[in-house]
Amino acid sequence: MNILLTGFTGNLGPSIAAALADHRVFALVRNGAAPAMPNVTTVTGDLDHLPEGVCGDVEVIIHAAANTGFTTPLEELRVVNVTGTEKLLAYARRCPRLRRFVHLSTCCACGTASGTIPEAPLRRPDSFINPYEQSKWEAEQAVQASGLPYQIVRLSIVAGSELDGHVRRPGALHHALLWLYRGLIPMMPGTAEAPVDVISLEFAAACVAEAVNRTPVSAPVVHAALGARAPHLGELLQHCAGLFRQEHRGWQGGGITLPDIVDAQTFALFEQSARQTGDLLFQRVCEDAQSFLPGLLHPRVYAAEHNAHLPAGDWRQLLTRVFTHLKTTHWQALRASTT
Repeated sequence: MNILLTGFTGNLGPSIAAALADHRVFALVRNGAAPAMPNVTTVTGDLDHLPEGVCGDVEVIIHAAANTGFTTPLEELRVVNVTGTEKLLAYARRCPRLRRFVHLSTCCACGTASGTIPEAPLRRPDSFINPYEQSKWEAEQAVQASGLPYQIVRLSIVAGSELDGHVRRPGALHHALLWLYRGLIPMMPGTAEAPVDVISLEFAAACVAEAVNRTPVSAPVVHAALGARAPHLGELLQHCAGLFRQEHRGWQGGGITLPDIVDAQTFALFEQSARQTGDLLFQRVCEDAQSFLPGLLHPRVYAAEHNAHLPAGDWRQLLTRVFTHLKTTHWQALRASTT
């Protein structure tokens, strides 16, 4: 099949293209600079300048491009995540051979909902933890109202590659790992039993490929998630502590220990006191924490029935490889920018 892929130069793009090796992929890129892959043809453009030249050939569109800034203002996020999606949907209607529109969303589009999150369209949550979640929920509404044959693939937390741990662009999870490693997060909100659903690039890409290849469409929404197989916060922290002790004298000697897991009120007081110090590093830590950690106060399990047959790998091995990669690459630059 001929597939148009947006977001090819992002974290997940090359892995998606690799999982679609049997198909021809037109990768939408702004300036033509992109990884070279045998099944990929780059086409210049963006969500404001879509490639009319391949419109007649496209059979599937995979929309992976997004602004993933958790602290970015909502109106700025909407420009890419909502309006950009609407523009791509309008383009899709002009593709005479279109079979399916595959939209990549996030499991966090459920906002502050807790419990089991179904593989189904979501009612508007009571609230959202950050503007990014709201923009992705709004984008889902646009896809569902489009009248096109679609499938939404909601991704849980994509940690990195299960092969070598590589991360193209570190996100909130990776920043949180750094602050933990340095002993700068003395407490975390939630409970030790709260699930933390972390998946690899390869598993996420396999779920997207399944959405392309599965005929007929099994459900309008599927989750790329571990679901009931996800680790709990307590065991994830214990695993990270074991990794840190191998590398850091503070952890080895007991000078740095695991953070306390506290309720929402206690964590809010910690954030308030940290901000009052005026320390720029602590302010950065709090900013990252506020965009990511409060989700632990709303424990949920993402139903993952439709992709349960795909091998998801071992989360411990995944985090070990991601940690090894981060400490020798991205963390060097991040430490320099916060000291």
